[in-house]
Amino acid sequence: MKTSSFFFLILISNIMLFACESKRKKESNVGIIKKYDFSNSLDFKYETINEVILYSFLNKSSIKTLPYRKDVNYNSDVQLSNDFIKERILLDEKQKQELFHLITKDSCPKEQHLADCYNPRHEVVFKNKSNEIMGSIEICFECNDFRHSKSLGEATYYCHDAMRLFFWKAGIRYFINDDHKGKMTEDEFNEIEKKYKLLAK
Repeated sequence: MKTSSFFFLILISNIMLFACESKRKKESNVGIIKKYDFSNSLDFKYETINEVILYSFLNKSSIKTLPYRKDVNYNSDVQLSNDFIKERILLDEKQKQELFHLITKDSCPKEQHLADCYNPRHEVVFKNKSNEIMGSIEICFECNDFRHSKSLGEATYYCHDAMRLFFWKAGIRYFINDDHKGKMTEDEFNEIEKKYKLLAK
């Protein structure tokens, strides 16, 4: 009798253990989007990338409305006057690999909500050995939205939080409406106006 009771307890314990393990696995998969590989959707391969540059700049949507001479201190990478560029960071090989993995692997763990605005302040630019721009991703972290060149195809689905953290880790410190990862920029419009007054008209 004792033996049968002992085996019965072991059986019940194993069933409960299996049920708990199954529940944990199920809970860990909640909200996880299936991973996809978009590497082949790019018009260029990783090996052809010579430089990857991160930019931060003052609100591009506001700057585009200003009637200043775009040919003065013109920056062809981000289509802005250099006067409005805040930071420019050239990535090393390890950072390039991390970024490439980030933009070509869909593994975002939560739904992303886009706002009804687009005020970009950041951009990624890919260049080849001839110093030609092969592709770019312009990002508005404030609105969780972005624009990208056709050459990137579908290789642009990434977690905005992960991309923001990547910019921060790479050395970018200019962010708007920030929490703890960068500099607050409430006086951005005053800065734009001040720089605009100094530009040649």
